[in-house]
Amino acid sequence: MTIRHLRYDEIDKTKWDRCIKNAFNGNIYAYSWYLDVVAYGWEALVQGDYETVFPLPVKTKWAISYIYQPLFVQQLGVFSIHRLDEKRVEAFIQAVPRHIRYGRFNLNRHNKVSPSKHLRVQMLPNIELTLIRTLDDIQKNYSDNTRRNIQKASKNGLTLMEWLKPEDIVNLFRTTKGKEIVSWHEKDYRRLVHLLHTLMHRAAGISYGVYNSSNMLCAAAFFAMSHNRLILLLSAVNDLGKQNGAMHFLIDQVISRKKDELHILDFEGSQNPNLARFYLSFGAETFYYPLVELNRMPSLTRTLFKIFKK
Repeated sequence: MTIRHLRYDEIDKTKWDRCIKNAFNGNIYAYSWYLDVVAYGWEALVQGDYETVFPLPVKTKWAISYIYQPLFVQQLGVFSIHRLDEKRVEAFIQAVPRHIRYGRFNLNRHNKVSPSKHLRVQMLPNIELTLIRTLDDIQKNYSDNTRRNIQKASKNGLTLMEWLKPEDIVNLFRTTKGKEIVSWHEKDYRRLVHLLHTLMHRAAGISYGVYNSSNMLCAAAFFAMSHNRLILLLSAVNDLGKQNGAMHFLIDQVISRKKDELHILDFEGSQNPNLARFYLSFGAETFYYPLVELNRMPSLTRTLFKIFKK
């Protein structure tokens, strides 16, 4: 079947979202309404009657069109209601319009692809915890340090509250981990708040805050919910929370509350060794998905574009 390239205003959002919902490898990042928040104006490749689709977040700089990886999106790539093999995934990549000369973007873990003349491939980690077990079975795989921190949190009288305002979570993040992320600007934080409100409005997101005995917020997290996954989109903890084991307590409480509703707790695995160690301390496992770099530019243009693209 022919693979068609569609501009933003040519995409049938109803058919698109039906495909993402029913795709064997569907995820929340690929819904049209999610993409509209994080990558407005995105384009797409579509095969059949929206049976297999590939979102294309595209920008143009210096007359060069390129595919980029939007903030707050971990995995995109090819989604299908049918079985996908490497040949079909590569057919979609080859179908990227010729005027799009460059791209550096993530596929999803069910997209198999091999390096080629114009394509470089790197595998990135994602950390996941299977919840289809008894709570005892899950907790017995916690590390000793995680257990100690949960006990410390309980001893110090920490409590968990649901439905924290997105603005409060984002503000806590900005004053803690956000200070290290110099590439994020005010517009990015506004987009993040918009995204979290959108997820809540669609009953696809839930937030939590941890408070100490003086009613001070010391840790917070926002989770997206889709395709039987609970996805940790954003988390933040201050020094007080670190001292009291607040984030260990938060994750353990969320597991207890959500394990019978969802199948997987997706930590959105980190290349930061400390974060990865924290996620793995709950007995989670590491899986991998491809980061690909598509480069059709002449060598000189390629070098200059990489230098000045940001």
